[in-house]
Amino acid sequence: MNRCGSGKRGVRPAGGAVRGAFASLLCCGALLGVTASADDSGGSWFDAIADWFTGSDDPTENATPNDVHRASLDMLAEIRILREELGADDYPAEAEAQDDRAPLHVYAKSLEVMSKVSRVQRKLGMPVSKVGQIPVKVIGAGDVLVSVSTILDELRKIKSQMVIAREIEPAPLEAGKTTSMVYKNLADASFLLDGLVGRPLNPNDVYLNTQHLLDDLALIADRLRAPVNEEAPPVEGRKTPKDVAQQVLRASYKMVNLQTRLGMDASSVPTLTLVRVTPSEVYDATNMLLAETMRVKHHLGIDVLREERAPPRNKQPGDVFAQVLLVIMNLDELMGSVS
Repeated sequence: MNRCGSGKRGVRPAGGAVRGAFASLLCCGALLGVTASADDSGGSWFDAIADWFTGSDDPTENATPNDVHRASLDMLAEIRILREELGADDYPAEAEAQDDRAPLHVYAKSLEVMSKVSRVQRKLGMPVSKVGQIPVKVIGAGDVLVSVSTILDELRKIKSQMVIAREIEPAPLEAGKTTSMVYKNLADASFLLDGLVGRPLNPNDVYLNTQHLLDDLALIADRLRAPVNEEAPPVEGRKTPKDVAQQVLRASYKMVNLQTRLGMDASSVPTLTLVRVTPSEVYDATNMLLAETMRVKHHLGIDVLREERAPPRNKQPGDVFAQVLLVIMNLDELMGSVS
């Protein structure tokens, strides 16, 4: 069964054409499934951002990594309050220092954080926020600021639901911050949320990311008129997260190759130590592959969003391993179509 094109599964057209910076901001908020609903103080996430800026109708227009970093520190402070008040008793990992992270990668990481926030909401019996997808556009600091501020808004809804009155001390605005620093804060937030969700990321989560990758690669194949492989190759023996991570690295290098052949500025390959690999690290690497796939879609003018999928169940590392091999096979087909 094919994955793309007219009458094929796995795609839906994006919303109508949205023009202007402010409309793009609203579109980004819609993709995250968030409305400008009021928080406890009567203001929305947009109002909160507007408090940080003056002289512009669009408060994210002049956003910098410094602004996003401040918002990410506030986000971490809110998560720590929730952990203390709700009795999280795990010992969260701390993310490693990052480098070469672009706003696109930080945005992708923010969606991971939002997915965990939505799981916390579901666990507490609250209305669940929709996570959404990376919009097919050039992602800037303003887009990331909106995403992080949306996470803040959802965290404060949890506090309100659980009648937690403690307030954070807002972080100061500091100079010299980078997108890589923001990425690390989001990675730390993801680890901290595991104690509230009740479990870390597992093979089911990584498997779902591989399905999203295959759907997006099918869209690209349709544009490049490349064949699409549907059947994953057989896998022998028991596989570990490290085995899967090695194949994700292979796929990352092939993505760089494809971007180069398409005349794009290729991104750097994610760093994986391959010493002690967890599903969370593999998920992060596949998340970055999804971000790079979006860049290819934008380069080719594919303004189409993939169809959402139901979360899989009972997947093992071997199942994920096979799907990553299928991703690699389809990347090879794409490279062959532009060589």
